[in-house]
Amino acid sequence: MDKIRITAEGRRSTLLRLLLPVIFLAFAAFPAAAQIVKGVVTDPSGEPLIGATVIEKGSTNGTATDIEGFFQLNLKDAKKAVLVVSYVGYATQEIEVKGQTDLQITLQEESSLLNEVVVVGYGQQKKESVVGAISQVNSGDLLETPSANLSQAITGKIPGVITSQTSGAPGADDASIYIRGRATFAGDAQPLILVDGVERSFSQIAPDDIETISVLKDASATAVYGVRGANGVMLITTKRGKEQKPIVNLTASWQFQTPTRKDTYLNSYQSVSLLEEALANDGLPSQYSSYDLDMYQKSVNGQLSGVEALLYPNVDWYDEILRSSAPSQRYNASVRGGTKRMRYYASLEYYDQESLFKNLSNDPYGNSTSLNYKRYGFRANADFFLTKDLQLSVNFGTRFEERRGPNSDERDDGSYSNVFYQLNHTPGWLFPVAYEVQNGETTKTLYGGSSQYQSNVYATLAESGYYKGVNTVNETNFIADYKMDWLTPGLSARGMVSFDYENYHKTTYSKSFATYELNDRNNYQSIDAYNRFNTDGTMTSSKTSFTVYKLYMEAQLNYARKFADLHDVTAMVLYMQNDYRYQSDLAKRYQGVVGRVTYAYDDRYLFEFNAGYNGSENFMKGKRFGFFPAFSAGWRITQEKFMENSADWLNNLKLRASYGQVGNDVYQVGGVQQRFLYEQKWSQIANDYYFGTSGQTGIFEEQYPNYGVTWERAHKYNVGLEFGLFNNSLSGNIDFFWEKRNNILTEYLTRPWWFGVTSAAGNLGKTENKGFEIELHYSNKIGNDFKYNIGGTYSHAKNKITEMDEPANKTDYRKRTGHAIGQYFGLVADGFVTQADIDGGNLPTSTFGTVKPGDLKYRDMNGDGFIDDRDETFIGYSDIPENTYAITLGAEWKGIGFSVMFQGVDHVSRYYDAEAMYAFVNGGKVKEHHLDRWNPALSEAENLANAKYPLLHYDSYGDHNQRQNSFFLKNGSFFRLKNIELSYSLPEKWIKHAYMSQCRFFVNANNLVTWDHLNGLTDPESNGSNRYPICKTVNFGVNIQF
Repeated sequence: MDKIRITAEGRRSTLLRLLLPVIFLAFAAFPAAAQIVKGVVTDPSGEPLIGATVIEKGSTNGTATDIEGFFQLNLKDAKKAVLVVSYVGYATQEIEVKGQTDLQITLQEESSLLNEVVVVGYGQQKKESVVGAISQVNSGDLLETPSANLSQAITGKIPGVITSQTSGAPGADDASIYIRGRATFAGDAQPLILVDGVERSFSQIAPDDIETISVLKDASATAVYGVRGANGVMLITTKRGKEQKPIVNLTASWQFQTPTRKDTYLNSYQSVSLLEEALANDGLPSQYSSYDLDMYQKSVNGQLSGVEALLYPNVDWYDEILRSSAPSQRYNASVRGGTKRMRYYASLEYYDQESLFKNLSNDPYGNSTSLNYKRYGFRANADFFLTKDLQLSVNFGTRFEERRGPNSDERDDGSYSNVFYQLNHTPGWLFPVAYEVQNGETTKTLYGGSSQYQSNVYATLAESGYYKGVNTVNETNFIADYKMDWLTPGLSARGMVSFDYENYHKTTYSKSFATYELNDRNNYQSIDAYNRFNTDGTMTSSKTSFTVYKLYMEAQLNYARKFADLHDVTAMVLYMQNDYRYQSDLAKRYQGVVGRVTYAYDDRYLFEFNAGYNGSENFMKGKRFGFFPAFSAGWRITQEKFMENSADWLNNLKLRASYGQVGNDVYQVGGVQQRFLYEQKWSQIANDYYFGTSGQTGIFEEQYPNYGVTWERAHKYNVGLEFGLFNNSLSGNIDFFWEKRNNILTEYLTRPWWFGVTSAAGNLGKTENKGFEIELHYSNKIGNDFKYNIGGTYSHAKNKITEMDEPANKTDYRKRTGHAIGQYFGLVADGFVTQADIDGGNLPTSTFGTVKPGDLKYRDMNGDGFIDDRDETFIGYSDIPENTYAITLGAEWKGIGFSVMFQGVDHVSRYYDAEAMYAFVNGGKVKEHHLDRWNPALSEAENLANAKYPLLHYDSYGDHNQRQNSFFLKNGSFFRLKNIELSYSLPEKWIKHAYMSQCRFFVNANNLVTWDHLNGLTDPESNGSNRYPICKTVNFGVNIQF
């Protein structure tokens, strides 16, 4: 019995020993479980902040607020607990709990912090932690210089970004964009442009709708776009709603545009005098007598009337067709606001841009033939906070564009204008605009013409018809964000589906017209006195259209967490697929997986790894996918302890460096982007295979395959330094970059002509591109009312072809290797030919025509005694500037604002079209600079001292002088007053009675003054005369906010 009792007691003792630790742990845990803190996080207005982060300092213990701003957290150490509360755009707070269990926390918004968030590829980062070369401008920067076109609005504001506007045509005045120059000759070297994460056209988006524009320049920033990131990336983010009361913003502006350069064509007397000189120089028969010249002089002086005025016209075709200025108007209205459950933004825009063309249409229904562009835009988005973890967003944008113009070739992209071509070719001395004659009992208008010029630009606008083009663009995004802190803190998922639709429909109404030439001066008032060219037709119509579909999908996992308040870790992995289909063509697809990992230690040492694994249809299986990694690191020197003594004047000093690879698969032939680069291609040809005497339809090999073709790859290196001094009143950054490209996609140049077919693209080129960028900003104030700022950017980028598929026996001075991409190529002109050159017998023989004193003297590069194509070599610079710079000044005093920006480029050459430079092209016109020609009536010594243009020739007789050569290659450098603005904001005490929070009036001007080396020839950014001119703009407007 005792034994049994002892055994039982032993069992109880053993059980007690087993239960004691459990009981102890339970009692130890009980107080901790009881230490629960809860609370609400709000903004200064009392609105709950959804998704604010609440973390117990020094631990990974944390949570996020729900849709009511509420949180609840079990504390690990109740006695010493400190809560770290943070929210994007608000100052982080640290709150000591001190036994409290119910907290009311208000975070203060700091606008300066909003600027510290930088948009990066597939996400955002705090500026302090960015280690890539990224520049960003926000909406305030863009709207400081209002522009109806976004590509113009960024000019001069971002270092390393080169913009070049080549046309001012309505709806076609956007600029070409290059980031850090040009490093490839496979395509147009344009950057990848994404709007709200989707590849889209951005130039016609209203600048008022833009929140930020981020430019990603180095491989660290662009590697996640590896498939398309070689030429840089621009990320445009549109405005979204905020948790605030609704704010309504209204903007109205009115513009007047005039060309930056006016035409310099000579009057009839001057033109005919030079024409006679040119004919004599070429040994051709005279066309006009001294009597004719006297009559033209009288015509210029306005002394002729009747038939003499018709026979000796002095028509200024520019004045007949163009008006002095073109008006436009733009209106934008937006509303922005939100609650704790939903945020929203919506905007409406109307833009009407008229042209310099007069409306000369005789259409009975009143249809205008003046160029006109109208844009109606609507953009809206909404963010729905369904739970504390789940957010759904919807973006929708639609744009309706209407283009009208004459029935002539007026390119929508502004690259060519048939009206201006006719203006530049139709002589003003040949025929009048029109004749008025009797046709039975009525008076009829006969449009002037001749056997050589059977068209009439005035009649083109009056009689030939018109076109109407309508472009409809719909853009839709659906986005879901889901926080998965329940799985592990800091984990979230994101998905997006985007569908874009664009439809362009153009209807052209055409009608032929007759022109007439007077041949019987004694009967000039009768229609029988005229020769007729062509016939007056009836109106017919034709239609063209196209449709573009875009489908984009992405799925993303994100992770962000800070450990022990020292180790900040983020990660991202994303799958994307982009399908683009034109009409019924096979859809073009890009797809890939990209990722990013960042690590920061104590906010001092920053490390980042980015990679893209992307596929392209342009390469065959086995070479279709490419891996593009990038590595970067940063050191925030000002966070070091040894820098504490400088903290009162040095606020920020960060050194960063990166290396990475990005890819390019774009290959163009004749400006057309090619697909399936590796394929063998066959084409059908009709009636070309003969069996006996009849031709039969068959096929032929059009392209020989290259199954080994693969990615063009760019290796990019970047070192940068960022700094901020004196409470960041002086800030800036300096970047040095070097890029090496290999496997550049290009055509074979060494395969002989007897190879028989075109070869598919090959990886045959190498280039390098290097340079630096400097950006400086200084802002301060004098007293309480006067604020001022000064800024400047300077960029240098110089490229060089290091390897290219060129024939081995090609002479060195003709090889492109060793020279810049786009380097001009032509004959070297060493002044003018003199009589002594001809008499000396050492002048090389020109294969382009007989040379006379006053013609250009070309350098015989190969010494063979002939001037021909083999003497062409590299001249000047390329067409993309090596150096770009901008200077901005701004001031504000008691509501009065003033800003000015100067922009400049140098180390750039321009070769303008024939109509801009040469005399009597196709028998056409002459300009003021032709007056400074080599004049046979003067001595050779006078000509050598004063002549600025060679000997005049008529039409093709001037072929020797009109080769591409160094004489006509122009210095394209310029310094431009890009924008100047004066504004006034009404005092708050005046406008509050009208429920306004802001009312600002402004007047500004763009492209107002330009200093260049062209002596009025043309605008330095233009490509010549046969396009709509670049314009200077004066803009008046008002901005009101409620």
